[in-house]
Amino acid sequence: MTDEQGGTPSTDAATGAAASGAPTPAPAPKRSRRRTWTAVGIVAAVIVVAGAGFWVWHEQPSFCNAICHSPMDYYVETYDAGDPHLGITAHAADGVTCLKCHEAELTTQVSEAMAWASDNYPMTEDGTKLATGKEFATEQFCAKSGCHHELGESYDEITANLWGFAGNDEKYNPHASHQDLALECGDCHGIHEANVLTCNECHDLNMPEGWEAPSEQ
Repeated sequence: MTDEQGGTPSTDAATGAAASGAPTPAPAPKRSRRRTWTAVGIVAAVIVVAGAGFWVWHEQPSFCNAICHSPMDYYVETYDAGDPHLGITAHAADGVTCLKCHEAELTTQVSEAMAWASDNYPMTEDGTKLATGKEFATEQFCAKSGCHHELGESYDEITANLWGFAGNDEKYNPHASHQDLALECGDCHGIHEANVLTCNECHDLNMPEGWEAPSEQ
């Protein structure tokens, strides 16, 4: 009921509402700042833990073909295969993972991602692996200081320790070709392929365990 002149609730109506026992809305409680910061801290901790876990996974060979099945399946499979004919087997046994050689530089990863997304990367005729493998296997890439500690800390030290390799006569050294051939590491050393003793294109030398002669290719 309203007053005829003012159009406002009458005193009697207001009094009646109060008398009826209708609840009066309580003011909303203020949110605790402590709870807010706790929630922020939990979210931040989850992000940090997830990021650390991702980084650990990123360092493992299994990461390489988690998305890029082609062309990376072959490389991860051979890493885990334990095949004595492959150079990667010795690396895996020493705990050398992919990124210890193939450093994760941002520019390289971006270009690789673009090549993969556009399906623009050269493959071998059988379609199993990249056709650019030997381009990696240079002296600069393979003979980094501290990598081949069993034979030496540098390419020169490695070469000096290879005279009479694999029980051959002391005059033979595969790193000191008497024909002064312009060979790169990848011409003999296969990481995801067989190791091949190129010397045996002409000679009949003893080969290190797991190695093959060119005629076996």
